[in-house]
Amino acid sequence: MESKLVVSSIWEDEDLFEIRISGSNGTFAGKADCYTNRNEIEKLGMVMERFPSSVSDTFEYTTSPKPDISYFSVSGFCVDSAGHTLLSVTIAHIEMFTNTRNEDYRVNFDLKVEPHAINMFGKQLQRIATEPLAKSEAILRNAT
Repeated sequence: MESKLVVSSIWEDEDLFEIRISGSNGTFAGKADCYTNRNEIEKLGMVMERFPSSVSDTFEYTTSPKPDISYFSVSGFCVDSAGHTLLSVTIAHIEMFTNTRNEDYRVNFDLKVEPHAINMFGKQLQRIATEPLAKSEAILRNAT
């Protein structure tokens, strides 16, 4: 199994922008459809395009502050003074049903990623935020 994150746009209305996120670190994998908005994806892209600006630089992002709907979260930080980076990823697929137990699938994993790859992923996220639905996808591959 390849280590990577893939984000694509799949649906929107006047208030919501739905993305599909899939990811794996080679051992653990997850996939979810998450609601956000174009501005939030564009902001995440801008942060990742410049990350890290120093070895103390960090960021955190989540598509939803509510733990009862599907979401994607990512945080990034440098692991040493040489600027090696690590992304901590959570992908949660949560379905709610009336009068029955909810389905709740979550995966957490870390990706060691070169800063240049993070920067390119940030540019791709910004493109997703401005292009028509399903026109492009953002792909982040981890360092080998």
